[in-house]
Amino acid sequence: MSEAEPSIPETGIDPFLDAYLEPFRDWLAQDDVTELLVNRPGEVWIEQRGQMSRHAAPAVDDALLHRLAEQVARISHQGISRERPLLAAMLPNGARVQFVAPTATRAHWALAIRRHCLLDLPLEAYGKGPLKPQAKAAGTTPEADPIGFLREAVADRKTILISGGTSTGKTTFLNALLREVSTDERVIVVEDTPEVQLHGPNDLGLIAVKGELGEALINTDDLLQAALRLRPDRILLGELRGKEAVSFLRAVNTGHPGSFSTIHANSTSGALEQLALMVMQSGLGLSRSETIDYARSVIDVVVQLGREGAERKIVAIEELADPASRQDARENGLRGALDKLRAA
Repeated sequence: MSEAEPSIPETGIDPFLDAYLEPFRDWLAQDDVTELLVNRPGEVWIEQRGQMSRHAAPAVDDALLHRLAEQVARISHQGISRERPLLAAMLPNGARVQFVAPTATRAHWALAIRRHCLLDLPLEAYGKGPLKPQAKAAGTTPEADPIGFLREAVADRKTILISGGTSTGKTTFLNALLREVSTDERVIVVEDTPEVQLHGPNDLGLIAVKGELGEALINTDDLLQAALRLRPDRILLGELRGKEAVSFLRAVNTGHPGSFSTIHANSTSGALEQLALMVMQSGLGLSRSETIDYARSVIDVVVQLGREGAERKIVAIEELADPASRQDARENGLRGALDKLRAA
């Protein structure tokens, strides 16, 4: 079942915010609108059911976007100015907004509002993907029974990385996986914005803090360090983007298998390349091959999601090295990499 989030105007929290969102009301009141974009005054681009369309919007100009940005900055305890022309925040209903002000654009203010109309889907809903059962395949392999394979992977505490491009449903799939975890387990969820649904009575969600206007800067890497001291059975990281990749791999390797995260990539191999790049950029001195080998020794399964129009589905599932191969990798050439990551 789909549970569309409430329309953005009339938040009931801030009358000024409601007033500045008024020109966008008709579009954002429609449940199937997922993205609203402004590139220049007088027009709005809308993504609806996977299709983009342009619409005239005479009331939308730079002055309106400036006022809207300042109000969003105020309620999110941030700031926006010529010196700080970027503002990423969340509206009271959970929609994410990104503003870009001149001087960081060629001329005009830019705005994106992304509404995460998350589907509360069970894992079975992904069984209609392109991975067709193979008559000659035996057991719960990714090809023969992708859903059964993923269920077993969760039950066996396999670490799963979910890969996909923009708007491929990574968070929705992450929620579907989390529903398969026993409610007897304690899951610590680490996110930039609260999108993952907590299911277990002992689950805990941690949220990064932007750090503007006097608030302490707390990023996802800081939260991962804290999560390790909160007695997790599993750690769920909303998205791998940077140096937190090192902390996530270290957490999995030091007693928290069965953890999940997502990454922005277009293939399972590309996901590992992206992960390796993040680790290398952390300055640990690991080579590309060392980093990829280490990632393969820690992550068990990579799930690739794709999109065809409005349909989002599983494109591929790659099971990485078996336990014996992992042990060989640790014993033959990866000890130095492990030591560096443990010390990070």
